[in-house]
Amino acid sequence: VHSRQDCCQFSLLLITYTYSTTTLLPTTMFSKAFLVLAAASVAQGFAPMASTPVRTATSLGFTVKLVSEEHDIDTSIECADDVFIVDAAEEAGIDLPYSCRAGACSTCAGKITEGEVDQSEQTFLDDDQMADGFVLTCVAYPKGDCTIAVHMEDELF
Repeated sequence: VHSRQDCCQFSLLLITYTYSTTTLLPTTMFSKAFLVLAAASVAQGFAPMASTPVRTATSLGFTVKLVSEEHDIDTSIECADDVFIVDAAEEAGIDLPYSCRAGACSTCAGKITEGEVDQSEQTFLDDDQMADGFVLTCVAYPKGDCTIAVHMEDELF
């Protein structure tokens, strides 16, 4: 494995060698194209690195209990603090309702009966609904162990 610095130094040596040999010989289309490609590889070595994601992954997991008498759901799943609850449920084989997956509708609404979640990405619920415990599971991260009554869209209205 070579570092960016090694690649840049090699490319510069290659350009220098190519330039010195092509100035003595007649210029060809191949040598010009080679010089352009070599210069581009040097420039790529100075390109900015990809930025780090806003949310960093952790291995911290919480137990999220999902309940719904009407839909015969009473199960607990493990959910990391950087995974949406609806995604963790789906991975565990539990079908929860969702539509937009962006926190802009009420299809995935649930109600927290114990614990706390981070649903700062949601845009649908008003302050009173959140104070009453409603949560949009498609954009909610657990902040600890919690219990959520799911399939609660009808209860919102």
